[in-house]
Amino acid sequence: MTARPSAEPFFFGPPERPLFGWLHRSAAPAASLGLVICAPFGYEEICAHRSLAAFADAAAEAGFPAIRFDADGTGNAAGEPTDPGRLAAWVASAGHAADTLRAATGVERVVFLGVRLGVITAALAAARDDVAGLVAIAPVVNAKAHLRELRALQMSGTPRPPPPDVAVDPTVQPVLGFPITAETKASLETIDLAKREKPPAPAVLILDRDDLPTTTAWPEHLAAQGVAVERQVLPGFVEMTLGAEFAVPPRAMIDATVTWLRARVASAATRATTPPALAHEARVTPEVVERIVRVGGVDSGPGMFGVLATPAHAPPRRRGLLLLNAGAVHHVGPNRLHVTLARRWAARGHAVLRLDVSGIGDSPARAGHGENVVYGASAVQDVDDAQAFLRREPGVAEVHGLGICSGGYHAFKAAVAGVRLDGVVSINPLTFFFKAEVPKEERAHQVSSETSRYFRRLRDVEAWKKLFRGDVKVGAFARTLMRRAEHLAGDRARGVARVFGVSVGDDLGAELQTIARHKVALRFLFAAGDPGEELLAAGGGPTVGELQKRGALSVDVIAGPDHTFTPLWSHGVLAARLGAWFDAPVDGSRGEGGA
Repeated sequence: MTARPSAEPFFFGPPERPLFGWLHRSAAPAASLGLVICAPFGYEEICAHRSLAAFADAAAEAGFPAIRFDADGTGNAAGEPTDPGRLAAWVASAGHAADTLRAATGVERVVFLGVRLGVITAALAAARDDVAGLVAIAPVVNAKAHLRELRALQMSGTPRPPPPDVAVDPTVQPVLGFPITAETKASLETIDLAKREKPPAPAVLILDRDDLPTTTAWPEHLAAQGVAVERQVLPGFVEMTLGAEFAVPPRAMIDATVTWLRARVASAATRATTPPALAHEARVTPEVVERIVRVGGVDSGPGMFGVLATPAHAPPRRRGLLLLNAGAVHHVGPNRLHVTLARRWAARGHAVLRLDVSGIGDSPARAGHGENVVYGASAVQDVDDAQAFLRREPGVAEVHGLGICSGGYHAFKAAVAGVRLDGVVSINPLTFFFKAEVPKEERAHQVSSETSRYFRRLRDVEAWKKLFRGDVKVGAFARTLMRRAEHLAGDRARGVARVFGVSVGDDLGAELQTIARHKVALRFLFAAGDPGEELLAAGGGPTVGELQKRGALSVDVIAGPDHTFTPLWSHGVLAARLGAWFDAPVDGSRGEGGA
């Protein structure tokens, strides 16, 4: 669910530790009641981003103003997830959000809504006189048990160990790309909502997941405390946390929430108030200022949403760096990497825009285009609008486009189309020629599973030995050989056609040459074994080596990370590798245009 024009982004809370949120105003408030939405933790928040906006939109449409926000150390807020006092900071953030909602809209009372671990934040923050109720979506009741589940989930995958020269803090628990420190873990382990002496609110709505309902101990405990508790088991939780590209707002849960809110209404009037001006700029670190911006006009609408990070004191010459969405992950980036990178480079003097392209995250879709479409047809225009925006920033001497997966694809295609970019960094692209007719549910598996696995094994001597011993499925291996032959034959045919000036479709080598003619510095960065590495070599053919020799193209490989750099240790490795290109100031630095 993209943000509607009635939703306004802003910074709020303590000036020294600004928080970030979206205020969803109601055109005609039906009651003196507002909704404060507390997000889940880490990867679940990334997946649920659209759904949280959908909850806020539905509440506002029904007459209940709402605020969704990034708590301290999360999303666009100041701070880091490894800072001390996380639980207390999250609860304080929810309190600031409630105060801001009341001041901005005039509502008398608030309802806190939490999702998963956000239920604990909401329940602890609800100990206020102005609280009318609590909505708990798929609640985490016993935090200690939940942390054990998270650890098991982390270990159920294939843990990727760091290189020998990379230090790892053994006290930090990684959870799908996000850290939980020993202190945070210890503070959370003390929380069991089913054993708390003080009820969180006079009325509680529990919307449990239908695939794995939680224990009834908590609602029974609430009822014994005199709370007006209602529990429903509804579908939707799995769909809202499938992943950013596939997530679907849980309509049954949203409708149940709005119905329950209407039952809490005791008055149809709000306080007369003069709403304070909402801040669109904040100093998020001593060195970095961030500004909420709108880029381009999307069909005469508000434009694409972005956050521009700049140094407190900008140098006379600097880079403009454009961070594009990785798939459908909103502008904070996978594992919050875009926030980390943006603030790192802004502190070094550059202007860094983390952007939601049209239809993704918090940007509206263009007319005639779908929402949450990763490989949107308007992405090249989006990149063009964004580079023009960055060039208007004082001192920006060059602009580079960067992105993981589809973000790298869009930056690459923009350079092919002649968009004015000085450089492109394409990280783990999964395709170079997107085919809309391939269902997105099949795309990742189709590219990254069978083809990639067998193509890599064609270069493996042990794999050939297993084949001759009869330990390998000959049919699958033969099919892979045929696909490989088709790829190579096609690539050779394109190469011959290129020599004679004949245009051939899906010619990666020709596109690489086009970018070189545009004098765009082209860099590819791969996690070792990621499918894009093979696709570049196969599709680009000899052109890759030729451009590398000329210094027009570079290919860098990092051993160990996965496609979106989930392992915590890989975040610093990625930042350092990119920093070799972008940390230094423009003046006096090496390479093209100071890169």
